[in-house]
Amino acid sequence: MKKTTLGILLIALPMLFINCSKDESSIVTPPQTAQTPDPRLPNQEVFKPAIQLVPKSLTGKVTGKSTATKQRIVKELIFRVTKDQLGNEVQNELKENRYLYDSKGRLYSIDRYIKDKFIGIISKYEFDAADKVTKAYHGNNPVEINSGGYITKTTGNDGGIMDIYYDEIGRLAKEVETGTYEQEIEHQEPDGNYTYETVTNPKTATYLYNYVDNKVFVNILLTEKNYSTAKETPNGIEYVVKDKITEITYELTIDYAKAGIYSSEPIFRCYIYNWMHILDWKVKAVSEGVTEYELRYDYEYVYDSNGYLKESKQTTTRASQPDRPLVMKTLYTYE
Repeated sequence: MKKTTLGILLIALPMLFINCSKDESSIVTPPQTAQTPDPRLPNQEVFKPAIQLVPKSLTGKVTGKSTATKQRIVKELIFRVTKDQLGNEVQNELKENRYLYDSKGRLYSIDRYIKDKFIGIISKYEFDAADKVTKAYHGNNPVEINSGGYITKTTGNDGGIMDIYYDEIGRLAKEVETGTYEQEIEHQEPDGNYTYETVTNPKTATYLYNYVDNKVFVNILLTEKNYSTAKETPNGIEYVVKDKITEITYELTIDYAKAGIYSSEPIFRCYIYNWMHILDWKVKAVSEGVTEYELRYDYEYVYDSNGYLKESKQTTTRASQPDRPLVMKTLYTYE
């Protein structure tokens, strides 16, 4: 028997600006005003992002008379949804993200809590007097930021590095991940007992982004060096060692008329899965012609009368278990 542990980073970050679509360079972008936002980016005027770095005065939805509304998020409550025997919704695996602000109202820390116990820092930021981010961290790991305020490199807790590149309007274009993966290899000893060895080898992954109308296509090429595959022989299990190449594809459907959960500020652009308003997201992984997994995420959102996000729901359905969806909800609290 063989157990394989593999982690794939799904977040990206920026440094250089390159075209991710061959047609992108032919597009002439008109001067942008509050009335003519770039249609290739989320419109944040009516349906607003829940999470903003620097406070802004935002115009609320017109309800008889026009009034400016300004709220900031202080908490996300995240939980898995199941049903009891009576069909009532039950909240499981609760966790909280708490948002902390400095005296100027700038978001400086996002902290994770479980059962009111501090678990760790998700992200934190430092600013200069002009509200420009000077330092940022994912967990306790510093990230690199370019002069435009975009994150260009991150380092994971496992030492993996992600280099991030953007196109000319600040969307993700390419990510390159370098790191390691682990496999647990089983050995049968002469006495019949089994021992296990953990083997660590290099891996690389390249993510390429392509934007077509309301779709985002992501092609990922994952290479795991010296991958061990078990093979039954008359003498027992033997391992064939060679590089394993997996092709992973994402297809995301976007609603550009609404903001994502995060704002479009440069520091958040590496979180495409949050700063764009995603309706659904399909994932498929294939290695040597064999589909390893296939799944789909569907999203629902509830807003208040001023366009602030109150609730979001993510439903995950695996092709191998279509009758067992995983439902996660997030509730948003403002002040």
